[in-house]
Amino acid sequence: MWLYPVCFGQAPNRLLKWARDGVLEIFGCSVTTDEVRRVLNYEKFHRRLSDLGVSPDEAYAYFVNLISFVPTPQIIPQVIHDDRFDNNFLALAVAKKVHLIISGDKHLLELKAYKDIQIATPSEATAIIAKLMR
Repeated sequence: MWLYPVCFGQAPNRLLKWARDGVLEIFGCSVTTDEVRRVLNYEKFHRRLSDLGVSPDEAYAYFVNLISFVPTPQIIPQVIHDDRFDNNFLALAVAKKVHLIISGDKHLLELKAYKDIQIATPSEATAIIAKLMR
């Protein structure tokens, strides 16, 4: 299971394809998808998307069409203090009993794991999932 793509390089594209093909499932709620929309408008992603001829709104629309929407978790752990919003992703992962959080966010990645949920970059996650598929 997968949560939250953060860029559109080779590994994230493979993950999005796997989500589209039903190999993995993306969970999102209104709070986390709002964050994805906000992040897609960062200059570094805006430039990448522009190079692909895609607007942030188009990338967001593609992404949300792959998501299994679930209710926003009511209990949010207070694990990450430097960016408390990131705790929403941990709460969602716990609520949906996911096996893997995929992120480029440094605060999430610094944890490496949370409650038996591995946290990996898109490249790491691609390698993990490809190995499991063999």
